[in-house]
Amino acid sequence: MAEGLILVVLSKITATFGGVALNAIRLKLGKEGNILLETENRMKQIEIEFEIMQAFISQVDPYSENNQILKAWLRHIRKIASEVEDIIDEYSFLLGKMDNAEGLLNKALRRSKRVKAWKYISAQLKQVQERLQNLSTVKERYGITVAVGLGGGSSRHNVTRKMYMSDSSYLNDNDNEEIIGNEDEAKKLTQCIDDDGLDRTIISICGMCGSGKTTLLSSIYRKQKIRKNFDCYAWITVSPNYPVEDLLSKLINQLCIPDEHAGTTDPTDLVDKIHSYLGNKRYLVVLDDMWNRDSWLFLERAFVKNKCRSRVIITTRTEAVASFAEDNQTIRIGLLPQRESWDLFSRKAFSRQNRATSGCPQGLVPWAEKILERCQGLPLAIVAIGSLLSYREMEEHEWKLFYNQLNWQLTNNPELNWVSSFLKLSLDDLPSHLRNCFLYCGLFPENYPIRRKWIIRVWVAEGFIEDRGTETTLEEVAEDYLKELAQRSLIQVTERNEYGRPKRFQVHDLVREMTLTISRKERFALIWNNPDVTDGGDEASRVSVHCGGQVFQPGPASQHLRSFLLFDRNVPVPWICAASSNFRLLRVLCLRYSLLEHIPEAITAGLFNLHYLDFSRTKVKTIPRSIARLKKLQSLHLRFARVMELPREIAMLSSLRHLSVSNDLYGTSVTGSICMLKHLQTLREVKANKDLVQNLGCLTQLRSLGITAVLPSYGGDLWTSIGKMTVLTKLAVGTRGENDEVLSLDKFKPLRNLEKFYLTGKLENGVLFPVSEGFDKLKVLTMRWSGLAQDPLKSLSEMGNLVYLNLYCAYDGESLAFCSGWFPKLKRLFLGKLDNLSSVEISDGSMTNLTYLELRELWSLEAVPEGLGYLRSLQHLYARNMPRDFAAQLEGDRKGFVQHIANIECV
Repeated sequence: MAEGLILVVLSKITATFGGVALNAIRLKLGKEGNILLETENRMKQIEIEFEIMQAFISQVDPYSENNQILKAWLRHIRKIASEVEDIIDEYSFLLGKMDNAEGLLNKALRRSKRVKAWKYISAQLKQVQERLQNLSTVKERYGITVAVGLGGGSSRHNVTRKMYMSDSSYLNDNDNEEIIGNEDEAKKLTQCIDDDGLDRTIISICGMCGSGKTTLLSSIYRKQKIRKNFDCYAWITVSPNYPVEDLLSKLINQLCIPDEHAGTTDPTDLVDKIHSYLGNKRYLVVLDDMWNRDSWLFLERAFVKNKCRSRVIITTRTEAVASFAEDNQTIRIGLLPQRESWDLFSRKAFSRQNRATSGCPQGLVPWAEKILERCQGLPLAIVAIGSLLSYREMEEHEWKLFYNQLNWQLTNNPELNWVSSFLKLSLDDLPSHLRNCFLYCGLFPENYPIRRKWIIRVWVAEGFIEDRGTETTLEEVAEDYLKELAQRSLIQVTERNEYGRPKRFQVHDLVREMTLTISRKERFALIWNNPDVTDGGDEASRVSVHCGGQVFQPGPASQHLRSFLLFDRNVPVPWICAASSNFRLLRVLCLRYSLLEHIPEAITAGLFNLHYLDFSRTKVKTIPRSIARLKKLQSLHLRFARVMELPREIAMLSSLRHLSVSNDLYGTSVTGSICMLKHLQTLREVKANKDLVQNLGCLTQLRSLGITAVLPSYGGDLWTSIGKMTVLTKLAVGTRGENDEVLSLDKFKPLRNLEKFYLTGKLENGVLFPVSEGFDKLKVLTMRWSGLAQDPLKSLSEMGNLVYLNLYCAYDGESLAFCSGWFPKLKRLFLGKLDNLSSVEISDGSMTNLTYLELRELWSLEAVPEGLGYLRSLQHLYARNMPRDFAAQLEGDRKGFVQHIANIECV
């Protein structure tokens, strides 16, 4: 749909024409100024037009797949929106070639070449207005109407019912067939249903589309030993936008409620009828595939809260709906592991008579495994593909051909394309502000772990994120978007940070293929994966190069690209330089892991619309002074590159929000004043100097700061500046590591919003910083080479929300004592290279939630702490480079006080 793109266009119009530059030029140019005046007026007219169009298009029912006239009309709307965006960026590009309004006056409009450029923009806008007017006429001429997404839109209803019929025919084709996988979930569901609790209980089953929620529940629901315990039972499918009166009527029919008032369709009357009938009965009701909370808020009134051990079970793909369940009554369905995936596939693919006994022929095993790898444990795909292959010849050539055509099969084969359509329902249900964000996730390679911060920053750079006011940053809004995509089961969390916050995400391969198909149709993106190229057309707005990049030839259409992501690490440097010169209107340029050693001049000399620039993990050593030309740059990433010093011109990038440089202990030098970087939220890892530590206090919007090579003389200014950062959540401070350098914490005051604190270096007099108050939100603490003289645990235990603690070469004492009640939320503990530590005491009631403990290079600790027996939540114990006696005792005492620990590793 075009609405997400239109939002971007509108925001850019407002941002571009809100300044004084245009007015200043127009007043000084006389006749030539009329060109700019005409352009500005046309822009304002289009802004009004698009605002109305946005409201109009946002109502389009995404399920209107069969309305070809509407689809054709919307395709032209999308194309015009893209052209308007190009015009605005072209205007910004022309301004970017000049330093200021005076420069634009003197260098641009006095030259005929520049006058022609402005005339060309004005002419383009005139054409756009005429085409918009023509589209409006066409709409009336052909009677094009918009099916509203909410209410009585029947298209969604019909498509959804078709999908469920297909789902049922594949997944529930044998009532007596044993369900493969999810044994623990089935056991928990049975226990929830049979629980002795008298109150009506809400149970939810949550998982991504096609994960087997309905199949699992159906296998339990069909059992007579379950049903016989209830006075009545019913199963209804709450598909998207299903009329509530139809749902209530189905409930009445399945519950066998006497139809005393036949013909009534008033929802309130129907609810009252059900509520009255269930008043003193033990009932079991299944609401299958509920999409939104609104459905439940109405239906719930029908389910009387009696004391008859009644149960209502909801299956859903969204966490928001699953949250209706009572405490500990939510069952989450994941993807099948490899062995269970193979069992399910084998049952379907080799189910026909003579094949059932022989199983998979040896020659087909590699191709079967490749096909299963693409399914990634999704039961819906495994069953559908396995069933289709069961009717094919058991020949290697046949299966190889099928695998090579799998993407095509999923899109075009009538026996399989319903799988993609079923998955697509989740995308079609997305609100407009999430749609482009989700499609962007498809630009990353297959099975690629997408970093939370990375995707958030490119979304912001692309302009996908709505502004929710000064109290909330765009990055915070983007993080909400990411959470919502995860809660809708469209992306899966693959890694969490120290305290459980999602860190990396992944898109299921089949879902990703679906997004690529849509991206291709809508010209959203092109994926280059030579020789298997997903062609997005010449007018694609984004290009992601996965493999064979040197074969890809940027053409004239590349001037309209908004994002270019390079994942191919072997592309020659000359190709990168040549390609960069074509990216005239680019906003996002990611060249991390490339072979670059120098930044191409074309990037800093011509890409004036860049918002995101990434050279991380390259061999780039210097940043040219011409970087100052990139006035719109928001993110500059140089982590693990070889840049040791940034030029003074960095301070001229007043729009910069994130500056990440060396991850080295010595940091990257920043010369000149940084006071102009008022919008900076991230500054890591920079090398301290006197001017820097004094000016840091100007950066009051900083959320993350990493500063290294701090000298003793910098302490006062540094902590004074940091004290002004009221929204700082992550802080890393370190010395150069030399023995005579210490960190003075005399002027360090607690930061009430600080969540992560990393201290590297010897502390003055071996004294811990004051922790009596002000660290209420601190969750992560790492101390390295601190030289503490006294046991710090009593003081650190006052940080009641600490979930991660790492003490590495930080304490010179001989004993540590964890007392009862200390560290109630701590989940991960690292103790490393504490050379004098010979005793660790752990009292009963200490660290009650600890799940991970790592002991490393504690050469004086020869006895395994008996207090480990009190850590009942401990799941992982890693002992690395520990004394021989310690290792022998740990390995020989598996039946003693460590027997409850599931994973013990001693290396």
